[in-house]
Amino acid sequence: RSSFINGLRSVAGSIFNMPNEYFMSKYDRKSVPQVTDLIGWEAGKGKVFDVFKAPILYPDNVINEKRVFKNWMVLAKVVKVAVCGKMSLFPKARSGLPPYAKIWQLTSCTPGLIAFGVTSIIFILSPDQEFSGDGIGAILLISYHSVFRTVKKFFVVKRGHEHVKNIVQQINDYIFDGTTKTQPDCSLDTAVEDITDSLDRVMAALDAESDSD
Repeated sequence: RSSFINGLRSVAGSIFNMPNEYFMSKYDRKSVPQVTDLIGWEAGKGKVFDVFKAPILYPDNVINEKRVFKNWMVLAKVVKVAVCGKMSLFPKARSGLPPYAKIWQLTSCTPGLIAFGVTSIIFILSPDQEFSGDGIGAILLISYHSVFRTVKKFFVVKRGHEHVKNIVQQINDYIFDGTTKTQPDCSLDTAVEDITDSLDRVMAALDAESDSD
């Protein structure tokens, strides 16, 4: 995990279109509102962090629940770093070691992989430099484990929704060059956790959008 985070930090500037120094582990991101504003961070509210209020998940960083995860390119780039290596963001570059996507024979993203990408985005934009043993950010006190579970739940429950299917397809096309196939998702059997009020609200917004189409 640490090697991935270090690799992500080294290319985060190009992903978020900001100076790369902002994303170095020891950099004081609390002093750069343009970074922390992307996750909707408010001092003292880490324990009640709502991932669906993170502007980075929306086009133009404007929260609109009907457009959640429409800022899919940022997410796709982070996941691509995880499974294909950081140099995969630069088409002309060559990497010495085979990417995990090839080793694991990945052809599409599972809800868990997408949730991992979202969680990584929140972490890399936060002032946190490390996790405590229980997955809580050492500085912000964000429960990254809860962020992961919430996002994974969303993509499992809403996997058949056109909004979600389109986003996943776009992410897959970007990461795997359009050669995507449907993979069985073993997470379906374990996706029976409690849904937060925020998750219910976002899902309801998507359903309302479908009804109005």
